[in-house]
Amino acid sequence: MATITNAVTAATLGTASNIREDLGNVIYNVTPFLTPFTSNIAVTAATNDNHEWLTDTYASASTVNANVEAPATVTGSVDSRVRKGNNLQIAQKSVVVTQKAEILDRAGVPGKEMAYQLMKLGKELQMDIEAQLLCIVTTGSTKNIKAAGTSSANGKAAGVPSWINTNEQLSAGTANTASDGTTGPAPGTAAAMTAARMNALIDGVWSNSGDFSSAKLMGSAGVISAMRDNAAVGQGMSTSVDTDASNGEIINRVAVYVSQFGPIAVVPNKHMPADTLYLLDYSTWGLAVAGGKKIHSTDVATSTSAKQTLLQSYYTLEARSEEANGAYYAINA
Repeated sequence: MATITNAVTAATLGTASNIREDLGNVIYNVTPFLTPFTSNIAVTAATNDNHEWLTDTYASASTVNANVEAPATVTGSVDSRVRKGNNLQIAQKSVVVTQKAEILDRAGVPGKEMAYQLMKLGKELQMDIEAQLLCIVTTGSTKNIKAAGTSSANGKAAGVPSWINTNEQLSAGTANTASDGTTGPAPGTAAAMTAARMNALIDGVWSNSGDFSSAKLMGSAGVISAMRDNAAVGQGMSTSVDTDASNGEIINRVAVYVSQFGPIAVVPNKHMPADTLYLLDYSTWGLAVAGGKKIHSTDVATSTSAKQTLLQSYYTLEARSEEANGAYYAINA
């Protein structure tokens, strides 16, 4: 059936641009703000470009510690303390908002445009820090190892893979060769996850720390899917798709890896390298920030009709006990 002749319709008004646009007064952020690593480790103060800390280890238990009463000579214990350090890195973002932009009525921003932009950029800055501390970069100026800043070179904070050395698993490539932030792994061609390597990773962490109370398995969505789907690793978790007939739910996930030393929570992280799995003890890491807070803001004068603000974070990573952590690289996810 046709429309009534000469009727004023929505179509004709739209052609004449008489209908107001339908723009909701809410801005939806489609990128989740999640930093499960840096949000769950200790935050400490950095007061020097070379931020340092001390680590120590217990001596291996002895089965022959038997002595005479009041021995004539006494041998002192060996000092096993090690001084380690990491360099500060400066992460920054800036925004310019004109006076006209602040004056006009903006959809979805009831307050100041500058305040909205700073809130958004602050979250982006924290996600940048999360990604940098977890990434694996083996070449170029962005190589994920520590470097002192100069007037012409960026300072770099060594990330997680540049500290983990004792407990590493990879099917191809080169493992990290030191635990001082100066080297890193160079994983090769990815291969399927295996139970043997998972067991070796967990056994190594337990043997060198013995404490799983703060341990988490952290990986990308693809790596966690490989954990769920790979039957070779099924002895540590349920790999079947379960159903709950009472409410019609289909359950297909991995939330906990049950090892022989106890359950380990599985944490998905969108900022993880795509083919890497970390076994992390949160209590053995620290985010050191300079200036008393994670993010500093500085007003930068640009002109009388615009305002520029610079956000900066001066940060580095403390690796307090790399032996309590592990990494499994080059997983075919």
